[in-house]
Amino acid sequence: MALVLEPLQREHEHTSGPRLLAVRRSAALVATIGRLLAEAGTQRQVAPTALAGRAARTAATILRVHGVDVHLTGAVPTGPHVVACNHVSYLDPLVVSAVVPCVSIAKGETARWPIIGPGLRALGVVFVRREDPHSGATALRRAWRALASGASVLNFPEGTTSDGRRVYPFRRGMFGVAILASVPVLPLRIVYEDDRVPWFGGATFAPHYWKLAGSERIAVRVRVGDPILPRPAENARDLAARVREAVLAL
Repeated sequence: MALVLEPLQREHEHTSGPRLLAVRRSAALVATIGRLLAEAGTQRQVAPTALAGRAARTAATILRVHGVDVHLTGAVPTGPHVVACNHVSYLDPLVVSAVVPCVSIAKGETARWPIIGPGLRALGVVFVRREDPHSGATALRRAWRALASGASVLNFPEGTTSDGRRVYPFRRGMFGVAILASVPVLPLRIVYEDDRVPWFGGATFAPHYWKLAGSERIAVRVRVGDPILPRPAENARDLAARVREAVLAL
């Protein structure tokens, strides 16, 4: 009997560590969002630059709790930028916000996620339903106002996540806003050193997060390129192509 139970006991000891870590981290995530909502509830009107600062602080806390180590290469410039980055995981906005305080653009369905959705709203996230032209136009106007107020705006122009080994073609929407607002675009490239991090192909959030939250440490490299100024008379499609080449080069 002992010969049968011993491997089972070892398996339990091996799995209880990651499970306990995931429980603690998910509880810490809920607590962090709770504090965020309490803070947001005391303030009626918050400037986009203040929301960007709030996002940076919240992101740094969540990443620290989850054992995510961010390694930055390149200089982060001051002033408002359209931040254009490849998209690999739901961790991406946290990773970018931790190094470049910004207002993020996110897909509309995340606004309905339990706990997560209210937290994103408290950070001033701009939600967009990509199949709805009116929603897209509203999001672009909000992004333009944020840039005009001095805040950077984060955009994932691929419009979807990938396995991290490729960069899909860029949608042109926010590049048109960069041209209208006369602000530079800051290209970023995110590279995770753990193949479990990419979230793509219709994977469900909760099981993926639970597995990831049980990982001891996660290393991610953020490579910052040189800001790209729109050229005179340049259209959004050409600017999007230039920025994508810059992201690929990183």
